[in-house]
Amino acid sequence: MAATLNRRLSPAFYSLFCCFAVFLFSTLTPLPSTLSAFEATLTTEEVQGTLENTRLNEVFEQYLATIQMYDPERATRLGLHGADPVLTQRSQERANKQLDALKKLRVKLREIKKESMYPALQVDYDLLDQMLEVDVYEMEKLDILKKRPQYYLEPLFSVYQLLRKEGEDYNVRAANAMSRLKEFPWILEQAERNLAHPPAIWAELALRQTEDAFNYISDFIPLFRGYTRYDPVLKTQVDETFDKVKAALARYRDFLKADIMPNADGEFTAGAYTYGFYLERWHVLDMTPGSVYNYSKKSFREAMKDLQKEALNIDAMLFKEKGWKGVLDKLPKEHPPLNEVLKVFQDEADRAYQHFDEYKVVEFPRQRLLMMKMPGFMVSVFPYAHFIEPFALDDLKVSELYISLPSEKMPAATQEKVLASGFNYAQIELLTAYAVMPGMHLRSYAAGFNRSRVRKIANQPLVTNGWAAYAEFLAEEMGYYSSYWSRFLRIYVRSLRAGRACVDAGLHTGKMTYGEAVRFFTNNFHFSEAQAKTEVLRISLAPTESVSFILGMDRILEMRKYYQRTEEKYFDLRKFHSSFLKMGKIPLAAVKSELRRQNKEMEKKVK
Repeated sequence: MAATLNRRLSPAFYSLFCCFAVFLFSTLTPLPSTLSAFEATLTTEEVQGTLENTRLNEVFEQYLATIQMYDPERATRLGLHGADPVLTQRSQERANKQLDALKKLRVKLREIKKESMYPALQVDYDLLDQMLEVDVYEMEKLDILKKRPQYYLEPLFSVYQLLRKEGEDYNVRAANAMSRLKEFPWILEQAERNLAHPPAIWAELALRQTEDAFNYISDFIPLFRGYTRYDPVLKTQVDETFDKVKAALARYRDFLKADIMPNADGEFTAGAYTYGFYLERWHVLDMTPGSVYNYSKKSFREAMKDLQKEALNIDAMLFKEKGWKGVLDKLPKEHPPLNEVLKVFQDEADRAYQHFDEYKVVEFPRQRLLMMKMPGFMVSVFPYAHFIEPFALDDLKVSELYISLPSEKMPAATQEKVLASGFNYAQIELLTAYAVMPGMHLRSYAAGFNRSRVRKIANQPLVTNGWAAYAEFLAEEMGYYSSYWSRFLRIYVRSLRAGRACVDAGLHTGKMTYGEAVRFFTNNFHFSEAQAKTEVLRISLAPTESVSFILGMDRILEMRKYYQRTEEKYFDLRKFHSSFLKMGKIPLAAVKSELRRQNKEMEKKVK
């Protein structure tokens, strides 16, 4: 109609007509002008917020695309399967291109007006910014291509995961896994070009991993049987590929022995600056490396006092004679037979589900969990009970718990020693609480309710490890443990974790030498030298990881006590747990502020 009037009337008369129409409309509108102005402002803010949210999503999708392009193995772990047939190339050229892409993404992210976004999405913004910053820092500072010989063995694990994880059609997964295996010898050749002066303890670990992979590569073959069953040509290709992989592993083993070990003199500690960077930018902690070290030492002293007190309660005479170690040695060693350990773990998990469902303090995890024997090539890499979450962005969620069982080929006496120390019934109870219910498996399931894709792919050890340690304590509170020995073990493990935290902070910030770190475990926990060196090795590979168990659990308990105190009789433990876990993997400081914000919004709705 306006176009018709414009053609028939003069410009001046048309403008006068439009002004009159606006005046007439405003006169007939029953709403006051102040409310109209408010609505216009509100609408503008909402539109701006929506635009910024869209821009955040665009940056995030570009981040995922960058990972899939330059790091296919990490993409697979995230649940991005467009590059499943290929491996991550270990070349400086690839690393430089990825680094440049990540820097540009961070610049683009900083152009977004965070203050215009919804509060929950502001948390996602900060989280993505931290992820990008940590990625950039590690690619610039850690020199992984030169210093980490074990990095070149990781493709084997990516192949195994592709085959074991349920989801896409098996034949597609098997074909992708085989494609990756064919590339694996080339990855080991890249190691020969890149590696230079790695730390000695990392080179020794890589050598053990290589020997394990060489000896246990046959663990992969049964996983391909369904793929090759009706095709003799495929079977031949698979056999030839495994021969080439085994030959490549033998060559890498010899390379490590001859060329790397004699020159393995690199630094294995992170240094105070990198340690502080992780505390501030990854974990978002208001603590310096020095204050974390002091906190860990205090936690260790308190935990050891609790351990001694518990040992005294269990057997006062034995404690006075041999200390807490004598009481620990008295721990009942009854255990299931080797061929029934996995079944007993599954039965114990079922009991834990029923127990906590009855107490109604946590939700029931309706997500599958597979319990499997850990393949030999993984034994030197992971702890003997290792939980693995589902691929973050996959629709089908299946968790896995790998158990490192003694080999059937071991002498009977050796088998008995391993089973008695690691798989007695009290230990199985504690491991179930830690890894399954109400521990890591439940946390993984509950976090899936948060729809944020940014939070799904994040890695926040204070949340994951802190919750796992808290779960052991919660299991004790709820009467899950069937004997006082499980409580004693929990307190012992708390002491050990506090000790690891001391070494973590001390070693990486220069307050503790390698020799002092080893002696810390031999003197305080009566470890053999080999056990102590294994502890120090794992701590050296993951700065701040050990600290996260202690700090994470303590801060979760602080949050819980705060709401118990402020809400008093209205406090609901199940609601607290549910709200905490459904925040997803965001820093604990963000969890704390988000919980308070949500509670305030709820109070407003009630009023």
